[in-house]
Formats: sequence, structure tokens, C-alpha cells
Amino acid sequence: MINLKGRLQRLNKAVNPPGQARDDWEILRDLIHAVSGANGIYTIEEVFKLMASGVSVLESLTISRVGDLGVQLTLPA
Repeated sequence: MINLKGRLQRLNKAVNPPGQARDDWEILRDLIHAVSGANGIYTIEEVFKLMASGVSVLESLTISRVGDLGVQLTLPA
């Protein structure tokens, strides 16, 4: 999530999903596969890397760099 002040924050799971519900990143992975036919995304880190490759302000970041405290981004005006 990027807040109004340009801080990128990682949101952690508050509760485990019930039944066969999946994490959001798993649904995103399946959508990417359905639309592009691309395969080989197995972790949330790989999903972030794919998203970051298409968003210039995120290109130099990784999930581990965002960490628990987030990072301040310099957003274009």
C-alpha cells in the first residue's frame, strides 16, 4: 500500500483465511497466469518483483527492503 504521503508499507495478514480462501497475492498470481500464460511465480517476493518492473518508482525495491517499517517513495508530481 502507498499512503497519501508516498510511504510504501507492507500489510501483514491479520487472520488466516477460512476454508479454501487464498491470500491476495495467490489470486494475483493466478490472474497473471490466466492473462499472460506466464508461469513460474511461486512467492509473494516474485509477484512484487514483477509489479516493480512495471512501476518505475518501485524498480529498485524488494519486499525485504520495504520491511516492516516501509519506505518513503519520491513520487512524481
